[in-house]
Amino acid sequence: MYRRPLAGLAIVLAACAVLGVLGLGVEGKLAPLSLSVPGTSAAAGENLATAHFGDSSPFAVLLRGPGAAVERQGPALVRALRRQPAATVISPWDRGSVAALRPGPGRALILIDFHVPLAQAMRDTVPALERTLEAHVHAPVLATQSGYASVSRALQEESLDSTERAELLAAPLLILVLLLVFRSVVAAAIPLAFGALTVLAGRGVLALLSGVMTIDALSLVVCTMMGLALGVDYSLLIVSRFREELEGGLEPRQAAAVTRASAGRTTAFAGATLIVAIVFSAALQPGSLLLSLATATGVVTVISVVVSTLAVPPLLALLGGRINAGRIGSRRSARPPRSSVAATATAALRKPALAACLVAVPLVLLALPALGFTTGAPGIDELPSSNSARQGAEAIDRAVGPGWEAPFVLVAATTEGPITTKAHLGQLARWQRRIAAQPGVRAVIGPAPIAHRVAPLHELGNKLASRGSQGPAQLSKLGPGLRRAAGAVGELRSGIARGATGSGLLAAGSE
Repeated sequence: MYRRPLAGLAIVLAACAVLGVLGLGVEGKLAPLSLSVPGTSAAAGENLATAHFGDSSPFAVLLRGPGAAVERQGPALVRALRRQPAATVISPWDRGSVAALRPGPGRALILIDFHVPLAQAMRDTVPALERTLEAHVHAPVLATQSGYASVSRALQEESLDSTERAELLAAPLLILVLLLVFRSVVAAAIPLAFGALTVLAGRGVLALLSGVMTIDALSLVVCTMMGLALGVDYSLLIVSRFREELEGGLEPRQAAAVTRASAGRTTAFAGATLIVAIVFSAALQPGSLLLSLATATGVVTVISVVVSTLAVPPLLALLGGRINAGRIGSRRSARPPRSSVAATATAALRKPALAACLVAVPLVLLALPALGFTTGAPGIDELPSSNSARQGAEAIDRAVGPGWEAPFVLVAATTEGPITTKAHLGQLARWQRRIAAQPGVRAVIGPAPIAHRVAPLHELGNKLASRGSQGPAQLSKLGPGLRRAAGAVGELRSGIARGATGSGLLAAGSE
């Protein structure tokens, strides 16, 4: 009679075990925190920059120490950074308008753009940059690095560490509550065990989904919190109803069948309601972050419903009266609490308006503080003061002002023809001067110096073109002038490689 339910129990346990094994390496498959919202101007600018210049992961490196030591170690560090194939470096020792990179005596700021995706920068570039700084910067000079990838890596690590600490704190409290509710070690252990199974299986599903969609580190936090809460809650409901049916005189198998038919239906309805709400909200949520969080919640909801309805009742039927083993305290019937709850429910039904007010008013009062929430993007304030990434960002902010580790990037592109024409470069130079004049802007690094230095080349080209077929013949008379022009072309190419995203503008230090 009970072979199919027992088979269901075996299948659920086996599936949870397999998913648990798959979820062991889920931390390495997590995507970096993304605040990009499709359809916004920021997303369009990011797509334009990626299309024309590839991936970008900017960093700022601050050198502090005696002036002579900084001048000696700084250029050597810049050369070492430029030997890396995927890095563009702007330093105070470059020619051009880079005075803002020398904020004071004994201080120098180096800007680096690694042309790698953010996930790779978090995983590989941040530790590699730290190793480079340790190898090329020595006392009395101090080197501090910061960037969006460094802060994102720290936030991800802190989120995972906080989840582990929360699990360690929640487990003993949850055990204590379950023991107080059931007054039985075995009965208390079942919801806790299946809550843990829900979390492990949820991690495995997220590991599988990471290959087809973005799974953020916060999703793993939600998986742990919601998985434990729903897994324990739904299993607790099943165990409570089963014990009531046993006390009512039913045989274990009959009690398990009745429990699945009644409490199992309640659990399925509650889970279905939550899943429907998640699906509809996910359709309205912009960006991958909220979708990832909704996916994690939906995954653990489905798993908790399946586990509580398919696995828990057969296990209870096998245990039977042993569900009350390990009883704590004197034996007492569950009837009085059940009668008091029923009496309270009956009284509420007699005066539904009063009951609704008594329930709604406290909930509204508890919800009022939510109106004062101040929302914003995660940043260094979410990190503990002892975190090295926060300390690095704050050190750079104090030394040269905020904004350097996460600058604004303006990207310009033409629909046809090169952007290096005289008109286009002149327009970019005017934009750069206007941006630099804005309040709070510390520095703007862009193509304005390039536009000024290539002006002679434009004039030379116009003169040669105006001479018609005799124009090329004049090249033989240029002599040293031609060599200077070739040198200017070389400097132009170098400037474009070092300029803020080539044809774009990089505004840094905005307060």
